[in-house]
Amino acid sequence: MAAVVMAATVLGCGGSDFSNSESGGAGGTSGAGGSSGDGGVAGSTQVPLDQQIDPITVGRKWTYDVIVYGNYAYCKQGVYSGETLSEKELAGRHSYQVQSLCPGAGVSSYSVDGDRVWLYYAGSWALALDAPVEEGHTWSNGLVNVSWEWAGSVTVAAGTFDDCWTAREQVASEEFTIFCRGVGPIHWHSKSAAGNGFDAQLVGKNF
Repeated sequence: MAAVVMAATVLGCGGSDFSNSESGGAGGTSGAGGSSGDGGVAGSTQVPLDQQIDPITVGRKWTYDVIVYGNYAYCKQGVYSGETLSEKELAGRHSYQVQSLCPGAGVSSYSVDGDRVWLYYAGSWALALDAPVEEGHTWSNGLVNVSWEWAGSVTVAAGTFDDCWTAREQVASEEFTIFCRGVGPIHWHSKSAAGNGFDAQLVGKNF
């Protein structure tokens, strides 16, 4: 399920999101945000699926308790799931089609290489999550810069998870997603200066 940063709105299941643009983005823009602008792999980050920061694969589902702030058309308040539905080749990459936890965001395509995750956005691949996953590492998703912050052990309704990291957008509003290794996104948060957005915390998963 990819990331907030571009995916928060889009996703609900994976990578970084374009929430500030309210275009629909839990994956990364025109060019892959710096590491591989042509959609090619800049350097493989070989990580086993059960250790990946966002372990997207067909059939996996993440279920969240969602709170909506103000006027936010993409998400609905209540319990909703993001799920990886299928896979296919898309624009030179192997991709996964992910249904967002936000009903209004629909289905988005993600490509995964170890800890790196790309989101197919506006006709090209954008870098949603980058490697290495370490304190202070910063990348661009094509719209804004995003940084990793160590979160340690984090508890949500679904349980307590270790080796967790926050992907935080470097913007004035509140935009972040917490990912835990082998689990993926356990907490999405997007709130604009006007007070609109959503918060979603993991209550269950099927793997």
